[in-house]
Amino acid sequence: MTILGSPIPQGVRDALRGRVDVVLIFGGDGTVNRHLGQLAKTNIPVMAIPAGSGNDLARAAGMPTLSSAVDVWQNFLHGGVDVRTIDLCIIASDTLPESRYFSCCANIGLDANAAQRTDRMPDWLKSHGGYFLGGLLALARYRPAEIAYATSCRERAERGWFLSVSNTPTFGGGLKIAPQASITDGQLDITFASADHFSRSALAMHFPKIFSGKHVGLRGLEIFTSEQINIHTPSAQAVYADGEYITDTPCRIHLAPGALRLVTA
Repeated sequence: MTILGSPIPQGVRDALRGRVDVVLIFGGDGTVNRHLGQLAKTNIPVMAIPAGSGNDLARAAGMPTLSSAVDVWQNFLHGGVDVRTIDLCIIASDTLPESRYFSCCANIGLDANAAQRTDRMPDWLKSHGGYFLGGLLALARYRPAEIAYATSCRERAERGWFLSVSNTPTFGGGLKIAPQASITDGQLDITFASADHFSRSALAMHFPKIFSGKHVGLRGLEIFTSEQINIHTPSAQAVYADGEYITDTPCRIHLAPGALRLVTA
């Protein structure tokens, strides 16, 4: 067994060169994100242990808590759990030296602003509703701007509150932004909130519905699937994925089907 306390890329590369039966990552989605580029190049099963502030990949794998992860690990040792081949997403932009993988959700607009605010919070607050608090602060201060996107079947340019590109049903520690999403369906699930249909007060009123997924079907909220999407804004906007700052717009996101082997409950 090899244990890496705070692994740097070279340390991970060295560890993966040996015989590895499974990689356990203790942390949240941001911790997993930092190593996806290397893990996706292997055929080694990965287990995401929910020990961070946002654990949405672990949640999608059927392990929302540490105790559930312990049970899955015990079953794994006895050959009693599944290792599933799941999709990842790839984001590229002109300012990124190389494309980046993400596993859960990429955010532009209000959601990215909320992630930015949450990132400044202490870890204990992040893991106890920090993203919801960040979202409330963003709701009060963020100003919607034009977001233009294009897929193989649709184009749109409109003032929007946010655009989210999901692989998992939840993000931000359990917020059900795309409850219909699946890590194995070969599709990106895209959510766009129009600023022409939602005033600030209306958006604030509907915001709690994201906990249950009851926001789906609201007029002015467009939800659709695609294998790729190009995103442009008149001025650069931050793009966050898995709670981490990745790049600025314009950017391109596409699906990487079956890119990772994941231990699931």
